[in-house]
Amino acid sequence: MFQSLDRLRGLISRPAHTYRPTAETFPDIDTQRLSKEMQLAKRGQSRGGDNQPPTDSISFDAVEAEIIEHVAAAQKRSHEALENHLAGFRQRLIDLDFDAHFSNIKSAAMGGLSDLKQELQTGVDDLHGLRRDLTAAEKWSATFQKKHGLDRPAKIGTPRSSFFKWALIVVLVLVELFTNGELLSKGSELGLVGGIVEALIFALLNVGVALMFGIFAIPYMNHRNLLLKLFGFLSLLAYFACLIGLNLALAHYREVSGAITEGAGELVIQRLLNEPMGLEDLRSWLLFGLGVLFSIIAVIDGVMMHDVYPGYQRVDKALRTARAKYADMRRVAIEELGAIRKEGEELLTTSRADLGKQRVEHDAIVSHRSRMISLFDDHQAQLEKAANALLRDYRDANVAKRSTPVPSRWNEAYQLPRVAVSISKEGEWNSSDLKAGIAQAQSEVDTIFISLGKQFDDALAEYRKLDTIVPDQP
Repeated sequence: MFQSLDRLRGLISRPAHTYRPTAETFPDIDTQRLSKEMQLAKRGQSRGGDNQPPTDSISFDAVEAEIIEHVAAAQKRSHEALENHLAGFRQRLIDLDFDAHFSNIKSAAMGGLSDLKQELQTGVDDLHGLRRDLTAAEKWSATFQKKHGLDRPAKIGTPRSSFFKWALIVVLVLVELFTNGELLSKGSELGLVGGIVEALIFALLNVGVALMFGIFAIPYMNHRNLLLKLFGFLSLLAYFACLIGLNLALAHYREVSGAITEGAGELVIQRLLNEPMGLEDLRSWLLFGLGVLFSIIAVIDGVMMHDVYPGYQRVDKALRTARAKYADMRRVAIEELGAIRKEGEELLTTSRADLGKQRVEHDAIVSHRSRMISLFDDHQAQLEKAANALLRDYRDANVAKRSTPVPSRWNEAYQLPRVAVSISKEGEWNSSDLKAGIAQAQSEVDTIFISLGKQFDDALAEYRKLDTIVPDQP
């Protein structure tokens, strides 16, 4: 029973083939196992006892033929495996397709140059109109400065300074509102609310008039034109008249509204005509002085909001705006050119590196293919040794039992007919041509790389030319 179990265990653990376990592409024949399975020793002794094959035999007997057939079948299977590998190598070499890769590199490189030129033309077209606007603004500014004798840049308020100036106006209105509201509330039927409403009207009128004079009229005192300069001085006098009149009216109104409830407005006008400075209450004088102070602050704030020379800020702002638009557009155009150049250079750099990688891959495939053929040649030599080993097992057993001389051919080693391996290289690159082709392609890539840089520099020069070209005037 134990012998049966051992035999069963051996059958289960034994592989279904007669090759030695190995990681090699072409496994060696396990001659010991094959010899046992073919019972070469037993069959050799049996045939040797019958003095078979005869001494004058010149061809293989049945047992020898079976050995040779088994070895030949193994050789055929290995050759088929080799052919499959060679077909795979050939397809991998064809898939490298260096011709198409060379063509694609040139097309992509030329496309990058075309894109750069196209972007240049688009940028020039966009910048030309803005450059004309900038030139017109520069001429307008130069003419304005020359006409008015200005050799300084215009005063342009920053957003922060403008915010603080307008904030000051709001503060003035609010302070005057609450101050006047308290003083006027005593003579108002509505009390504090009525006083605040009346004070709001006076505060807006007082500060608003001062602001309008400061922004739109008084700056004309600095104008070179005598009539406009006169207008500025008259505006200053008109402002002082409004300043005194409005604040005296408010002061008189406070005194009158505190004594009567109806007809206060007519009485204020009469007092202004007959006795404008006849204020009797200290608080009325305080209200008058406060209004004058706030009005003067408002008019100064209005004058300082813009350049002191009328119209200069508008001209200078138009010039600055045109410059900013032109500079922004040119910066965007240059960035677009730079992006296209960078993309083209990255493509060329990647393509150049890919050529080197593909060449390494090509050499690796060719080397692997050569090694595979060499392994097959070694395998055929091993098959020949295996055939001779199997024949020796059979013949040694045969010799031990026979009484007649062995055939003379047994004194010569068996030579396995070699299978010649043919490689189709149609459509493949040989190493020397490939090396020259890659070198030429990389040289062309380097040339185009330089061309991209030169084209980019030429594009920047074209943009700079716009600063020296005087656009045609419409």
